[in-house]
Amino acid sequence: MSIEQVSLDIMNVNFTINTPSEEKDTLLQAVDMLNKKSAAIKESGRIVGSDKIAIMTALNVVHDLLKITLKDDLAIGEFERKITDMNNACQKALARLEQN
Repeated sequence: MSIEQVSLDIMNVNFTINTPSEEKDTLLQAVDMLNKKSAAIKESGRIVGSDKIAIMTALNVVHDLLKITLKDDLAIGEFERKITDMNNACQKALARLEQN
C-alpha cells in the first residue's frame, strides 16, 4: 500500500494530508461533499462564522451517514430523535450567539 500526500482545500483552508493511494478518490469526494454542504449552509444566511458553519456541516454529514448505515436497524427512530434534538440545541445556541 503506497501513501500519497494530498493537498486539500476545505472551506477555503488548505490542508496537506497523507492517504493511501487507493483512498485518494474517496477522500476527494468527501472534501467536495463537505465544501458543497458548508456552502449551502453559508448561503442560507442563518449561520455566520466559519466555526459555526463547520459544526453544522459536520452534524449534517454525520446525520446523513447515520440515516444510511442504520436505516434497517430498529433503533433508527431513536437515533433520529437524538440527532434532531442535537440539531435543535445547536440552532438555539447559534441563535443566542448571534444575538450577542
